[in-house]
Amino acid sequence: MPHFKSHRGLDWHYESLGNKDVIVLIHGLAASGNYWQAQKDLLHKDFQVITLDIPGHGKSGWMPLSLSEMALDIRQLLSGLGVSQFSLVASSMGGLVALELYRMIPQDIMRISLVGSIPKFARGPHYPAGLDIEKIRTLSTQFDGDYASILDIFFRSLFTMKERESERFRWVKELRQKEPLPRREALKHFLDLLEKTDLRDRIASMICPLQFITGTQDYICPREIMDWVASHTYNARFDFIEGSGHLPFLVEATEYNRLLDDFLFS
Repeated sequence: MPHFKSHRGLDWHYESLGNKDVIVLIHGLAASGNYWQAQKDLLHKDFQVITLDIPGHGKSGWMPLSLSEMALDIRQLLSGLGVSQFSLVASSMGGLVALELYRMIPQDIMRISLVGSIPKFARGPHYPAGLDIEKIRTLSTQFDGDYASILDIFFRSLFTMKERESERFRWVKELRQKEPLPRREALKHFLDLLEKTDLRDRIASMICPLQFITGTQDYICPREIMDWVASHTYNARFDFIEGSGHLPFLVEATEYNRLLDDFLFS
C-alpha cells in the first residue's frame, strides 16, 4: 500500500485508482479512506481517485497536527504525485481540511463537495448547529474509559434508527470490524480542533463550484444552519437526502453518488 512521509516526518497512507482528472477524498472523525469504497467504484472510471487516511486513522501514522499542517502535508503528497489541479470531496471534519486547502491554494482546486460538513462544528450564540461544547468535552473524557465501546456508541449516533436497520449499515459494521481502531489520542485531539475551529469567514470568499450534501435527519448539520451557510456562500449548491443522518454516503450511497456525479459533471 502506498505511503508518503511528509517533511515533518508523518507517515500518510493513501490509495490512488484510475487516471485523468484528480479527485481527493478526505474522510472524517473515526473513519478511514476505505469508507469511500462506493464512491471509488463510481468515480475511478472517469477520474484519478485519491483517498487518504488522516493522522491516527486507518494505516497512517500519528502526530498531533493543526488543520493547516494537515493541509500542507496533503499538498506535499499531491505535489509528489505530480498533481497540480484537483477537486475535493470531504466528509464531516474532513470538510474543515478541504476549506483550509482551498485557503492555501484556491487556484489549484476545481470543485469542492462536502457531505455532513459545516464551517463550524461547535454550537454557540446565534449558531444553532453542530455539537454542544460540553458534550464534545464529555465525549473526549469518556474516551479515557472503555474506548472501543464509547467509540461504537458515538459512531452509531451518526445514523438514524432506520439506517441502522439497513443492509448497508451491516456492511458498515463489517468494515469497522476489519479496520484498526483510530488512535485514542487522535480522536481527543480532533475533538479539541472541532470545538475551537471556526471557518465561517472562509466560505463567503470561495468562488469555485461548491456543493453541500446533507441528510435531513443530521442533528449535527440541521436545516437552519444549512440555510445560514446558503446565505453566506457564492456559487454553492445544496442537496438534501431525505431521512438520512450524518453519513449518507455510506448508507444512502446510490442517492449520494447520483448527487455527487451530477455536481461533478454539471
